[in-house]
Amino acid sequence: MAPSSSLRRLAGSLLAGCLTLGCGQETPADTGDAWAQRTGSPERVIVIGPSSAETLAWLGLAESVVGVSDYCADPALEGRPRVGGQLDPNLERMAALDPDLLIIQGAHPQVEAWCRREQIPLLAWKTQSLAAWREEVRRYGELFACSDRVEEQLADWDRAFAAASAPATEAAPPQVLIVASRDPERITRVLAAGRGSFLGELLEHAGARSLFAEHERDYFDLAEEALLQLRPDLILELGGSGTDAERLALWRAAFAELPAVKNDAVYGLTEDFVFLPGPRMLETLQLLREKLALQR
Repeated sequence: MAPSSSLRRLAGSLLAGCLTLGCGQETPADTGDAWAQRTGSPERVIVIGPSSAETLAWLGLAESVVGVSDYCADPALEGRPRVGGQLDPNLERMAALDPDLLIIQGAHPQVEAWCRREQIPLLAWKTQSLAAWREEVRRYGELFACSDRVEEQLADWDRAFAAASAPATEAAPPQVLIVASRDPERITRVLAAGRGSFLGELLEHAGARSLFAEHERDYFDLAEEALLQLRPDLILELGGSGTDAERLALWRAAFAELPAVKNDAVYGLTEDFVFLPGPRMLETLQLLREKLALQR
């Protein structure tokens, strides 16, 4: 995989955050309850986490956002000051924006300590499932005093998601290996998506099953020895600019006996939204179904 520099940086930031900052838990570190002692809603929000930024924009709350991460690509937030990323936040830039709420994904001791020192309410989400995303959405409805509208919008999204999901079938679902990242030149340093990842959940709605559906973690390193034992029907690689033929050639050179490789069933998902547990999970679901349809 040879991802573009922007997509590689986005993927690296999001996945590193999940691996090192404890995204496996879904209960947020919420000091946003400080709003119970204030009047009004947040008006100067900084969002470090592209998925949360997209969720706020999707809910029509972009006007309240005054700063975003370096990896935010939502058009509704274009032109907002950039304050670094999940692993390298710029505290000076954040302070200059005078925020009244900070939103991050995952745990971040440095940022949490800064918020306590500056007395800034913090929401530290660990969003890695559909249920956790819905919880995040509803919390924004409470904070921004728009719960009724948010519930209506979420209900519309749920209906669209249900309509896009694959119908139940008695046939054995195809087994899919999702490669979140790997070495760009060869099949090494493979990071796979496990049960704790929202991607595994989306696969089931698409009519397939993650090869690691029983694995508790969201993402984990997959040793080459383990790859030899796998029997995936389909391999999906996230990110990258290489063609499907180029990806297949690398897999064939290293693991020619895998069923997916024998059947030319190796595809790339190059859209940036596939990394984001936000409103565009609906688009990710549709994309997964398209790839699965190629093998039927």
